[in-house]
Amino acid sequence: MKVFGILRSIISAFFGVQSNAKLLKDDEFVEKYGIKYFLIFGFFLVIVFLVTLYTIVHFILGSN
Repeated sequence: MKVFGILRSIISAFFGVQSNAKLLKDDEFVEKYGIKYFLIFGFFLVIVFLVTLYTIVHFILGSN
């Protein structure tokens, strides 16, 4: 599983639309390499999402 596959899997899980086959594939990856890659990318994506959301709200409200 490459970086793009991990990101796609995390984004799918973020929105709650992942198939059973992909879940099993992710489980095999976690069994082999550990969960650290999913945690790192997951935290990074949550931070990017929050910063984006903050920026959009800040822009819409016109706050200083």
